[in-house]
Parts: sequence; C-alpha cells; structure tokens
Amino acid sequence: MNSSSGTNPFRWLLLLLGSLSMSLGSCSHVKNVFAATEVKPSSFLTHGKELKQDRKRSPFIANWWSTDKKLLAAADQCHKIYIAPVVYGNIRPDRTVVSRVEHTAGWRARHLPALAQYTHDKFEAAFRKDKDPRYAVVDAPAKDALTLELSLLEWGPNTYTGVIVREVVGLLTFRLGGGSLLRNTRGYLAIEGRLLEPRSHQPVFEFADKEYAKVVVLISIQDFRRNGQSHYAVKQWATQLERLLRAKPGEKVADNWPFALVNF
Repeated sequence: MNSSSGTNPFRWLLLLLGSLSMSLGSCSHVKNVFAATEVKPSSFLTHGKELKQDRKRSPFIANWWSTDKKLLAAADQCHKIYIAPVVYGNIRPDRTVVSRVEHTAGWRARHLPALAQYTHDKFEAAFRKDKDPRYAVVDAPAKDALTLELSLLEWGPNTYTGVIVREVVGLLTFRLGGGSLLRNTRGYLAIEGRLLEPRSHQPVFEFADKEYAKVVVLISIQDFRRNGQSHYAVKQWATQLERLLRAKPGEKVADNWPFALVNF
C-alpha cells in the first residue's frame, strides 16, 4: 500500500488548524467560539450598564471611556498610578458543576485572599517593569496619581475531573473538541476595574473581562494546577491594561488567542 494513502495525524492536525483559522478569520471571532462572549459587571462599576465591546481599540470584552473633556484633561496631567488592594466582595458563586464538586465554598473563601494579592502584585509589576512607562507606580493614593481599583467577579479553579474528561474527548476529536465543546469543565476567571481621577474621584475608564482556560492542542501544564488558568489570565490582563493605558490615539491593543499548541 502507498504510504501516502495512510492516515497522518500531523497532516490532519494541520488541516484542522488551517480550516479553523480560515473559518473564524480573526481573534475576536475565535474568542467568541472558544472563550467567553460576555461578562456582567457588578455594582462595583459606576458605568457597568454602559460597557461595550470595542475590538478595534481594547482587548477587553467590555469597556467604558469618559467623554468629559475636563475630567480627561485632568487625568492626562497625572503621570503616577496607585493600584489599590484588589477586592472580592462581589464575587459570584461558582455555578460549574465539576468545579463545585472539587472545590467547596469554604475552599474558595480560604484561597480568595491569596488570589486577590496575586492579582494586585501582577498588575503592579506590569506597570513597574515597562521600559518606557507612562505612569510611575506609587504606594499610596496621591493628588497627582490615578487610582486603579480592581474587583474579582467570578472564579472557577481548574479541576482534575475536568482535565480527565477533556483529555478523553480530546483523543477522539484531534485535541480541540475536549476544550471547545466542554467549556464548562475549564477553569475561568472574571475581573472588573476602574481608573479614577484623583481630585474628583470620578472614573475615566472602566472595564470587565472573563477568560476561560485556553484550548490546548498538544499539552497544557496549567490545566494540572488549581490556579493555573487564573494566574495566567491575571498576568495577561495586567500586561494588556498597561499597554492600553499608554497606547496612542488610534493604536490597537490586541487580545491573545484563546487556544495554543502548548501552554505552560
């Protein structure tokens, strides 16, 4: 038999990825298929009901920018930023059946403070490490410093049960089916935040976003860590927000693809 007529798994994988990219066309379409399509903010945000998607400008699912010229002018004079302690008083119960089996409400309550501290530290690090920063990070509120307030909104840690189920389905669907079809078995995290002008304490920007664990074609080390997805999402959000706040007018800050070949 001619070897070219046999089934080549790598050929099928390439064909599958090729057809996937052609059919979806853009990162925003891919995210709608594999990741979250909406996030409902809490009362933490002043303009939560006015948030909208703007993929031409922001990587976040929901955004609001002030149109008050005086407020924007005052905020533009600030070259410092204070990142407040991350809160989680509005976090919602985990409705995912798989996650609720492995993680009780008590378990989440015990681990939320550490996740909030991790989130604060990563956002602060993202603003500190940039070589050409727009804002200098300060350790306390100041009259010449914007304040970034963040709130954890939803949290579903990774589960071993979910990993096993996705792996079994993935073996039958070229590794993509387990993640895309069984989204509710993947870890997820939602966040909301607002940037405040220091003198008026009014928001100039608000956002909300929700991320599920990436769909991984080959192997994902993150899936085997309880906080693998949440830690990864936090680091991505921190980097994206820092880039968005220093972006020039008309400059687009792109989102990350929600699937990968390997995810460490």
